[in-house]
Amino acid sequence: MRTSLFARLALLLMAMLAAIPVQAEAKSDDAITMLVMDPLALPLSCPCVAGYAQRKYEVLGEYLSKELGRPVEVVFAESVKNALDKESVDDIHIIIGKDSVVTAQGKKHDFDVSRLARLVGKDGKTTQTGLIVVRSADPAQKLSDLNGYRILFGPSECDEKFAAARALLEEAGVDLPPEKDAEISYACSDGACMIIDWGDKIRGAAVISSYAAPLLEGCGTIKKGDLRVIGETEEVPFVAAFATKSLDKDEQKKLQKALYAAAQSPGMLVALETMLGFVPEDFKPAPTKPVIKAAGKTPAAAAKPKPSTDESKKAANVTPTTRAWPGWLGPERNGHVEWLPSSLPETANIVWRQSFLRPGMGGLAATDRHVFVGDRDAANRADVFRCLDASTGEELWSITQLTIGQLDYDNLPRATPLIYKDWVFFFGAFGDLICADIETGKVVWKANVRLKFLALDKLPWGTCSSPLVVDDMIIVNPGAPTAAIAALDAATGEVRWKTPGGPQGYGSFIAATFGGVRQIIGHTQNMLCGWEASTGRELWSVKPRTDGDFNVPTPVVVGDKLLIATENNGGRLYEFNNDGTINPEHVAVNTKLNPQMSTPIAIGDRIFCVNRRLECFDVAKGLQSAWSARDRTFCEYGAAIASDDRLLVQGRGGELVLVDTKDEEPRILSRLSFAPDKDSAAAELFTFPALVGTRLYVRFEKEIVCVDLGA
Repeated sequence: MRTSLFARLALLLMAMLAAIPVQAEAKSDDAITMLVMDPLALPLSCPCVAGYAQRKYEVLGEYLSKELGRPVEVVFAESVKNALDKESVDDIHIIIGKDSVVTAQGKKHDFDVSRLARLVGKDGKTTQTGLIVVRSADPAQKLSDLNGYRILFGPSECDEKFAAARALLEEAGVDLPPEKDAEISYACSDGACMIIDWGDKIRGAAVISSYAAPLLEGCGTIKKGDLRVIGETEEVPFVAAFATKSLDKDEQKKLQKALYAAAQSPGMLVALETMLGFVPEDFKPAPTKPVIKAAGKTPAAAAKPKPSTDESKKAANVTPTTRAWPGWLGPERNGHVEWLPSSLPETANIVWRQSFLRPGMGGLAATDRHVFVGDRDAANRADVFRCLDASTGEELWSITQLTIGQLDYDNLPRATPLIYKDWVFFFGAFGDLICADIETGKVVWKANVRLKFLALDKLPWGTCSSPLVVDDMIIVNPGAPTAAIAALDAATGEVRWKTPGGPQGYGSFIAATFGGVRQIIGHTQNMLCGWEASTGRELWSVKPRTDGDFNVPTPVVVGDKLLIATENNGGRLYEFNNDGTINPEHVAVNTKLNPQMSTPIAIGDRIFCVNRRLECFDVAKGLQSAWSARDRTFCEYGAAIASDDRLLVQGRGGELVLVDTKDEEPRILSRLSFAPDKDSAAAELFTFPALVGTRLYVRFEKEIVCVDLGA
């Protein structure tokens, strides 16, 4: 049968195509190969334990591709040799794996690896340990009982299963064979199964990695209770990221910077099952328990508070010996206390220190039994409101509230908690208001006031105002068109009243009586306003002459007048009419009283304020400047607590400065420094301390410290 012309042409075309060599998909010339040897990576482990050993490094690869401007190809292998045996791998630029293993294999294959960062685990550590295990029925109870046992070590390149384990056993007096004769079990599962199979026939022990322990039971390799741990090695480094000499120094620096920054993405923290992401080599984790130091003696009792009907005093939870610091600016919401020491101790009498993972911005509330603080979780996806034991600093309970979004200056709560009756109220930066039982932490009610009242405007700094209690109502400022300010029932969270107005301001409100009218005073975004306390009806408003104030400082009651101080309009003193409305024309002004954040403190006819210096103004002389004191401890923000004749200022690095407020010239009576380290001593703190009795609770960037000022 004759082949048609069409068929012959088709055959010719097929032959020509067949002659063209078929090439595999080419790898980009500038691609970076990232070898992952982390035993907790999903392809190298198993999904037997929910949320553990399922690290998704592909997410890191995509992120690094964007940050480095080069494609990053992720390769998974248990060793460098196995990776190099892959056809797709002709070079390795990044290696992520167990520190000792990568170091050993880097030398073996002449990769000249440079450690760039360590990966923090879910436990907040960058380390692991080796566990010495025996069968549960084995008679050995301590390490020294293992003399004469067959001990299965891990490979010599696994420090936790070899070098650290041998050091531990030798210290316990166990006779071991020379390193070259040590019996090796390459996988933790193999060693565990072997000693179980030996039963009573062979006395044996195995060394397994601490990270592998949950997987042995989770995957069914062993049954729960089959093994018993009788020893644990010292901590050794766990997973780290290395660069090889295939990346030049500049590329390595860029890579290191990108690794450190990866933690800013909550999704990355979840993908890599990490608390803090990649950190520098010298990273020191927060201790799992607080560092407790004995106080030495019982603190002296504070002066018994005078009775009062003011709402802020009702919140103060008075006891026979101490008065609580119930919220923002203390018992009177004006920074005043009955007692301050005549001088500060020569050396700090530290009662306790409690470490935190993230720098704090919100103040503290405290009783003689509890300390309340707003915090964030390690992934920065949720607020964590904590209650600490006032005597020891240990956490008693916590409440976690999931939040969504990203704010300037981190996402931590800005507001100071509020103690009222048997409840504590927390207010997160995303608008979550939570009422909880003081003793148990059980949530009584909660509401997101931004969502509840449909406040849809952008809020770059978040909700900053500390809640205020008035007549069994919690006053907050949602900043919604229908609810610039709102009152919620303290017991139930039900809306008692709400008032339309402008967007949210950043300062906290006060309750005060002017012209015989009880009112709430504070800022919206652009206006100073007064609202009737019982109904929320707006009584008056004042627009400043100059726009652009952030309106952070809290209004201050000075006798029968109101002091307002902001960065662009300075300090202004206002009088009120008999009907409770404000006279919009101030009676005194001083543009030098212009803090951006610090709230002024009034003592008699004097106003004190920290704004890169400590300044004093005379109310009787129309806010005239009385004196100004320069000192390196005075920053842009400074918290201050006042008695009748003294002022305690929290300065740079938490340094305390006690000032005489009666003198005609600035006079520092004493000072006290107790920052935990050099970096902390240089840091500017944006938190407000709490004073209960003689104990002052100070929030540093990474810890809360209780110091006794009466010792």
